Amino acid sequence: MNPIVRYCGVVLACLACTPWAAAQTEGRHEVLRAADGYPIHVTYYPFKESKENAGATAQNAPVVILLHGAGENRLLWDKSSGPRDQDPFPILLQKRGYAVVSVDLRKHGESVVNNGDDPLHPNDYQAMVGGDLVAVKDFLFVEHQAQRLNVQKLGIVAVGLSAPIAASFAEYDWSREPYDDAPVAENRTPRGQDVKALILISPDGTAGRIKAATALKQLKAMTPNIALEVIVGAQDSADKRQAETVYQAYAPSARAAKENTKTEYLTPDLKDRGMALLRQGTVYAYAFKFLETNLKGLNIPWQDRRSLLER
Repeated sequence: MNPIVRYCGVVLACLACTPWAAAQTEGRHEVLRAADGYPIHVTYYPFKESKENAGATAQNAPVVILLHGAGENRLLWDKSSGPRDQDPFPILLQKRGYAVVSVDLRKHGESVVNNGDDPLHPNDYQAMVGGDLVAVKDFLFVEHQAQRLNVQKLGIVAVGLSAPIAASFAEYDWSREPYDDAPVAENRTPRGQDVKALILISPDGTAGRIKAATALKQLKAMTPNIALEVIVGAQDSADKRQAETVYQAYAPSARAAKENTKTEYLTPDLKDRGMALLRQGTVYAYAFKFLETNLKGLNIPWQDRRSLLER
């Protein structure tokens, strides 16, 4: 038997202890405001204690942002982001000790104005990065300061069109300079550099003028230690080439790859793409395991993120 299939079977067997049929939606609707006033609708799944995460604390909870594909919305994450006999992905993560936010990017789902009649423009994609996701990060900052999660353990799972958005936001997050609140740089309070893991499923190469490969190359120049998993179906001829281009933009050299287990390029033998790919058991299990290893498993203690000059 293929070792990948065998491994995923073991993971799915463990996850089957909490089937979708028994799942209770533990998310709540929030409306955030981007800097330009645009309403951004999200579902927030706060950390909660459960038998699956016994001993975990909210203060140390990793947090994952879930982004939809073109023409889609967050309800796909909330309702149908797993195999039929498994929990939707945000419920799975919440039960396992994560905080989770699924997002309707502007002009998608409920995040619309003027009855949704305004079409997408090239500038909207940049606003998704500098407006929508910054608003989400600001919301998570408040939750972090209340010790309900640890924003320094932040991951993003993006599908299709939102992959360049996620990559560009990670680049922005890592470009933020810390507060100038201490004479020694290493003692200064960070304002960003929180995104530690990215999972890009059937990634588009571009979103408007945003190029995923360009963002990832710039991100790599700042930090080569982000965990990156790119997943595309082996039979998905439409997405496979651009997925490989996206992955190679951040992947380590062949020599470094032997020592770096934080980057993965998965091509399961499937023709599914986007969210449909995540509904396949092998992909669902691998995405979960990747976050367990590269996000939840990080040893990053909670710290006050206010400037030392404001405390």
